Amino acid sequence: MEYSAKRGVCMFAYNNEQLDYGHFSLLAAKQAKQHLDVPVCLITDEGTWAFLTQSHGQATVDKYIDEVVITQEEQISNKRKHYDSPYATFVAQFTNNNKHKIYEYSPYHQTLLIDIDYMIRTDFLSKFWEHPGLNMFNTSQDLKNGNMHHRERLLYDAGIPMWWSTVIMFDRSELTQLFFDTWAHIAENYSFYQYIYNFPGNLFRTDYCVSIAVHILNGMVEGDTIGNFGGIPIVNMLQQDDLVEVRQNEWIFLVNNRREEWKNILSNVKDIDIHCMNKRALSRNADAILKEHST
Repeated sequence: MEYSAKRGVCMFAYNNEQLDYGHFSLLAAKQAKQHLDVPVCLITDEGTWAFLTQSHGQATVDKYIDEVVITQEEQISNKRKHYDSPYATFVAQFTNNNKHKIYEYSPYHQTLLIDIDYMIRTDFLSKFWEHPGLNMFNTSQDLKNGNMHHRERLLYDAGIPMWWSTVIMFDRSELTQLFFDTWAHIAENYSFYQYIYNFPGNLFRTDYCVSIAVHILNGMVEGDTIGNFGGIPIVNMLQQDDLVEVRQNEWIFLVNNRREEWKNILSNVKDIDIHCMNKRALSRNADAILKEHST
């Protein structure tokens, strides 16, 4: 197989009635190109792509997106409850059932798959291009440098460790292909694995799929078959947090206290890659993010 580039970033984006994932993809692509200096491929559907190019203009889209893969996947109902602060909530479709197909879709020999809400603010991930195989985060922290809730660290109270599908770097090795084949099998038999691993909820989560895949590939015990970006945690802006200002090189957040919801801590964050889970906060700051460092 011929690849369009040795290395590149891929993202999935499928709009719904509440959230413009295509717009988010421009933000993530801009950050990735700025800090990693690699091409970006967007995997999407015809409707999202048409709306993206019409809303922002082909020239703007071409500035950040180098390649596009149009899919025609069956949309499976997967309703997710979102927060925008502790008090505002909404429900929207979350299309992620084909994420395991990235091994097939990616036009690159080495791929960095990121979610559209993962904002790359440093060159940290570029250090792992020279490490063949597969890397994901398996530790996490919030913007207060605290541990995530135990349900974001284990699949259930006495369950296996959580691995995050938010960021996946992979090559074309046999191990990587086996990982994605295992992920596909788990996704196709999600109810069975939910019963076996006792993870909660009706939402289809790819984090659970990759966590189980890693567990299986490790021989059903903890192991080091899969890389974990050197043990560095993924930093999460929770949905109850807010992004209030985007400045050059620094973002200002209101970080919510989950135990005392009326309390917020003002946090100045710089030189850190951030998983911005509050999508409405991203929307409010999208223009500022696109203008940041632009000439």
